[in-house]
Amino acid sequence: MANLKHVEGGIIMSFIVASVSLNSLVIVGMLKKPNRALRDLILVSLACSDLVETCVGIMWEAFARYIDSSSFILCQLAGFGITFTALVSITHLAALAIERYLSMVHALKTYEFFADKKKSLLFTIPSWIHGTFWGVVPFFGWGGYIREPYHTHRCSVMMTDNSLIAQSYNYALLVFCYLIPIFIIFYCCYKVQRELKKMTERSEEIAGSSSSITQTTKKAEKQHFIMICVVMGAYFIAWTPYAVVACWFAFFDTVPGKLIAYSAVFAKFSVIANPIVYVIFYKDFRQTVKRMFCGRGRVVPA
Repeated sequence: MANLKHVEGGIIMSFIVASVSLNSLVIVGMLKKPNRALRDLILVSLACSDLVETCVGIMWEAFARYIDSSSFILCQLAGFGITFTALVSITHLAALAIERYLSMVHALKTYEFFADKKKSLLFTIPSWIHGTFWGVVPFFGWGGYIREPYHTHRCSVMMTDNSLIAQSYNYALLVFCYLIPIFIIFYCCYKVQRELKKMTERSEEIAGSSSSITQTTKKAEKQHFIMICVVMGAYFIAWTPYAVVACWFAFFDTVPGKLIAYSAVFAKFSVIANPIVYVIFYKDFRQTVKRMFCGRGRVVPA
């Protein structure tokens, strides 16, 4: 049992190191870009959220397993820290999908309206408010944070309580922080894909299927489709286990301990997946990172 604890602790530490490294790289890289766009500032805010989640919630879990602490206040703060930042990150993913939709489907109006980069706060501030609201309400009696019965070093939302207050909060989280963001992300990505498809068809009619502009739009269409699959896949992998736990009580009175444990592990995957998924498809960021590590003169344009 002690060996299992050390193995699990090692996995958590690897999550911490990877998350801090990747999200710090995103923040520095985006801020070093000479011409920052709306998406860059949303990605910086998302990376900050993932860093806070790592340093507050995941780091607490990494060290709490080695100390005998029954502090109610620390448990509440740890549960709040990881919950509100996770929900902030989820809302940022929906904001990125909306930004992509606006910049592709309503390009001219979006460019004019968001020429002032301060207007990026219209995306980031509501995301932080949304996550903070759902993280704070358990302190006022709706839901709650408790130590998990099977993993007492971990503090999280009251999933194993089948009372009306606890379950109504869990189902509200399911709707407003899981299903609605899924719908927004899918709808926006679908509309962007349709717009790219129309651009390809118009290009084929005007310039022919073998022209360079047609091939470029086809490549963009293909890359966006791949990005949709990766983004949706990462989202489902990270958050579906928690959604399953929330729905479990609709049919059963107890939740298997392993299911709760797995849901926590997969949720932590998001702090690593976010910087990888949303940046690996971003050519400008890749070029900025190359300049940071290789020097400006060594980067060959892709």
